[in-house]
Amino acid sequence: MNAFEQITASLFRAEGYWTINGFKVDLSKEGKKEIGKPSLPRPEIDILAYKGTTNELIWVECKSYLDSGGVCYASFTNPKDPGHERFKVFNYDTYRDVISYELIKQTTERGLVREGVTLNYCLVAGKVKTSKDRESLKDYFDTKGWLFKDESWLKSGLKKSAAMQYEDDVAMIVAKIIQRL
Repeated sequence: MNAFEQITASLFRAEGYWTINGFKVDLSKEGKKEIGKPSLPRPEIDILAYKGTTNELIWVECKSYLDSGGVCYASFTNPKDPGHERFKVFNYDTYRDVISYELIKQTTERGLVREGVTLNYCLVAGKVKTSKDRESLKDYFDTKGWLFKDESWLKSGLKKSAAMQYEDDVAMIVAKIIQRL
């Protein structure tokens, strides 16, 4: 788990979610074959966020891209884009469906979620390439019913964390340090 994922998980917890970082989903041989990758290791989800009051589970993918060009819209709409493969859960229906089925089954069986849980998908982007990409991504994710959180969500969450009473939490510590700079 990297620092960006730690901060993201902290911000989800501040919104009332329980989080698990680096959740690995067990897939059957049949599931791996269905995805087209018979030797696929256990897929790892960056963050699972669960809110018990709404019985909502969110598969959160984190891409900081802080020292790169940023997340771009073409990575979701153009299979030839170099970034397309990085966003499997959003770009490959069979991959998403097979792993989602097993994820819900496994989290329910382990008592991590209640029966009838609703699963959603979220991308947290630390940097988006352009304002046009940002708007296109927001529209695209809205159309799919997915969540897209960008720098504005991160800034807002960190500001709220800075105003809260101190806890030994990465996001809160970062926010309080930045507030003093």
